[in-house]
Amino acid sequence: MGDYGEHRKKLAKELKARIVAAGGNGVRVKGGQGTAWGWIDVWGAESSNFTPAQRKAVEEVCRSPAGANCWVGTIEDIERILGVPSYF
Repeated sequence: MGDYGEHRKKLAKELKARIVAAGGNGVRVKGGQGTAWGWIDVWGAESSNFTPAQRKAVEEVCRSPAGANCWVGTIEDIERILGVPSYF
């Protein structure tokens, strides 16, 4: 089945690619740490608020509203968004 950490990294990389392709240049996509390890976060550039283009791209790709400066989803959310099979 492979390494779950690698699966998470691939999901984050693909999510970022789709957001950038939708016009969300400059977003940062990363896996949560510690107790948030099962989450993937999308942030505006330099942890500042999303630009209007970034917000539009994030909400379009993730199919849900974004906060002022971030969007957060579980790995299972990202699998559904990207249309990839569940790791488990």
